[in-house]
Amino acid sequence: MEWVLYAFSVLWIALGVCLILYTDACRTASRNVLKDAYEKPLFFLALIIGVLLIFSASHSRNAAFIVILGIIAIAKAVLFLFNPRGLYTKMKQWFLETVSDTTYRFFGIVSLVLGVAVFSWI
Repeated sequence: MEWVLYAFSVLWIALGVCLILYTDACRTASRNVLKDAYEKPLFFLALIIGVLLIFSASHSRNAAFIVILGIIAIAKAVLFLFNPRGLYTKMKQWFLETVSDTTYRFFGIVSLVLGVAVFSWI
């Protein structure tokens, strides 16, 4: 399961670099992908990511952090499944309509740091 950690870390690094350098293009791509996205397919995606992270945590030098990331992904999946008070729609509208370029770049920095950290702990 070590390959899962490599795949996620490279994906997070690539996403972070893209969000930092190509903010407008990432914003447009996010709108095109997420504008018609329903919460149920995202539930399965977040659940699979969480389970994969938890199962692959034993191959990391900092397994507790990877397990915490997996639990956060599963909590996100539960949020998408139950969608209390239409929170998914509000979050999607906030992310696609309201968020500034600075916030996108901040998410990119967080993603880049997360990817490098996970990559260095394998």
